[in-house]
Amino acid sequence: MHPILGWIIGIVGVVILGTLLDLFLSEHRMGKYIRSVFAAVTILVIVLPIPSLINNGFNFDTDFIIQNEWEFDQNFLNFADRMRMNSLQRGVEAQLSADGIAGARVEIAGSVVNQEIIVASVRINLTNAVIQENLAHINRYEHVATLIMRYLSIERGRVVVFSDD
Repeated sequence: MHPILGWIIGIVGVVILGTLLDLFLSEHRMGKYIRSVFAAVTILVIVLPIPSLINNGFNFDTDFIIQNEWEFDQNFLNFADRMRMNSLQRGVEAQLSADGIAGARVEIAGSVVNQEIIVASVRINLTNAVIQENLAHINRYEHVATLIMRYLSIERGRVVVFSDD
């Protein structure tokens, strides 16, 4: 634990203890003496660590103020990246539906680098897809691949369109 954090916790602990004792003490003479003792202890807890901090090269800027140091929780970052990929998948599915191909299942493989999604491959399952009547006589695999290439700005080699029927 950082020495300053321990110092602050000690101060807070003594103040809380003194406050609790003050609540339970009555207004008799002995209560005044106990409050005085706790006030003195609080002052000592505040003052005593100061010389050791000064002797150990205490620097207010580096020891007390939090620097621009960030610690990232890798699990949270991975979760956020998965959520972005899932959102992109749902967005592509919604765009396909708006373009007349409802019910297609999209799986995007890729990574997030510097807040940018890098798409490695896209798999589109058309097994449960419902295609509008005006698109019935086209090569649906090539049409969907072209749409995906346009949506995601990727090459044809990264797009796989298939159906189980």
